Amino acid sequence: MNDIITKIKQLAQKHHTIDEKGIDEFKDSELLELEAENLIIDYCEEKKYLIQGFPTEKKKIKDELDEDYFCSERYNYYLDRLTVEKEDVADLMWCYVSSFWPDYFESKEEYILTIDEQLNSGVFYEINHLN
Repeated sequence: MNDIITKIKQLAQKHHTIDEKGIDEFKDSELLELEAENLIIDYCEEKKYLIQGFPTEKKKIKDELDEDYFCSERYNYYLDRLTVEKEDVADLMWCYVSSFWPDYFESKEEYILTIDEQLNSGVFYEINHLN
């Protein structure tokens, strides 16, 4: 986990040096964000964390699912659910959010509360998270 935290912080440093004046710079910053998220997703999969069988159990039946089932929004939902359920994921996600956008949340508790409110709102995600 410490290696992941170190890598996230390194990616965040690169992220802060990008001047998003053009589309190429914007894409570069998005790629760094995705790379950090993927580190956390890989960690969660390695720990065999599932949300209604997602992602590992669902990958076994991917031929039966819509082609866009494994979209970024579903992975975001996965990470958000794990953030409120698993302390280690909350720590990794807090590292990610507070490193990439240090002024966005006052505290880890506020961040987790916001995620929990989004999950419970029923309108934040457009995916059918029951499948």
